[in-house]
Amino acid sequence: MNRYNLSKRITPGVRKDVYNIISSPKTANKSAIGTPQFPAFNSNMSMQDVRKFINMQPRITGVPFIAPLGQFTINNIQLPGDARLLLGVIFTTGSATTDTFTMTLNNNKIIDNASIQLNSQDNGASITTGYFEFLQPLTGKDVFRFDLFTAGLTGTLQLHFI
Repeated sequence: MNRYNLSKRITPGVRKDVYNIISSPKTANKSAIGTPQFPAFNSNMSMQDVRKFINMQPRITGVPFIAPLGQFTINNIQLPGDARLLLGVIFTTGSATTDTFTMTLNNNKIIDNASIQLNSQDNGASITTGYFEFLQPLTGKDVFRFDLFTAGLTGTLQLHFI
């Protein structure tokens, strides 16, 4: 077997290129020492782009309730001030076929006498988003009111929003 002295055959320019190829996986997408760390920094996004990306992520607020027989109102829902779009709602409990709800947002009736059973997670429908879509713009100072008419129900109401 013949051995060749590669250092004599490789020019300095080629040697530098080979070194860059070998060392590139170690330094690829790495931030310099002393740079601030925040999500997606290594993906070449600016700080403003990252903040915008984070603000556009869906979030959930759950409101547990115990509704007795008859009418029950849920009006203590607090969403963060940066919430800009209501994506939808879902009830996390089964209910009777006669159970209904009305959703009022900022004194505007958005949903009137809808079936809780239909908008429940265990209604048998295959939903892929995890909620039933009711897109509504939000202002950050929104007042929600849910009026439930039930035969007695315990569960959680989830509001999905951006």
